[in-house]
Amino acid sequence: MEIAIHLGAHLTDEDRLIRCLMRNRAVLARDGISIPGTSRYRTLLRRTAHEMRDTATDAETQEALLDSLITEDTVNRVVFSSDCFLSNHRWAIGKGQIYPDAAAKVAGLRRLFPSARVEFYMAIRNPATFLPALAEHSGAGGAEQVMGAENPLLLRWSETLGRIHAAVPDCRLTVWCDEDTPLLWPEILREVSGHPDDRVLEGVFDWYRGFVSEEGLRLMGNWLAERPPMTDLQRRKVLSAFLDKFALPEKLEVEATLPGWQEDHADILSELYAQDVDLIAQMPGVDFLEA
Repeated sequence: MEIAIHLGAHLTDEDRLIRCLMRNRAVLARDGISIPGTSRYRTLLRRTAHEMRDTATDAETQEALLDSLITEDTVNRVVFSSDCFLSNHRWAIGKGQIYPDAAAKVAGLRRLFPSARVEFYMAIRNPATFLPALAEHSGAGGAEQVMGAENPLLLRWSETLGRIHAAVPDCRLTVWCDEDTPLLWPEILREVSGHPDDRVLEGVFDWYRGFVSEEGLRLMGNWLAERPPMTDLQRRKVLSAFLDKFALPEKLEVEATLPGWQEDHADILSELYAQDVDLIAQMPGVDFLEA
């Protein structure tokens, strides 16, 4: 049994991944892939992982939990997704870290499925836009709660990912930059769900709605349907060409500021993020999807 757990992060995916996979439940089920409804497991998995943190788990624990969530007869892979598996928005930043409780959270999730092959998936986002967006979220409690006394220039995704890998070294950890999602989207769906390369999913291009003009969305979908790319690299080149021509300019401009930030604060954070991404791409135990 394979368990794929999509961890978010906050303000990257916004449930678009799991909505697309749920739309394709029937076709994925033919490949032995189960996509349970989010209301069935999000609270359950977090609560159970917390309650059983000091309790031994075994194959029977895993079987009982999965039996309560899976309706299909034959299942080889199950996909779970929630951007609150690592924390809620309010506690995403603390102790000088991004997701300070990430190690304990992933270890708890892994312990629920002791005899399964568990894989974790996660997008990261430039702190220059991630932190302001987080501060503006209704559940985060504002900029003071999000940042407190934290120095944003010291926050590193590589540090977070290192803690996750150390907590679950036997689990595959796949990471990509949220900024690259437009070019990687079909690949991300395939990586998380595990469906075959030739499986065609409905609604793949819904991700681009509101980000690309309606004309561009129609032309892009028609082009890829009529001329299926042979490789992921070819698809990225096609997507890049359509995005360059049809992306809506207002969607590309993101306000990036917090109280107390200097004029060049966002530029400095972006440069530090670029350096951090280079480090992440070389990290042992991390599979990094590059655009």
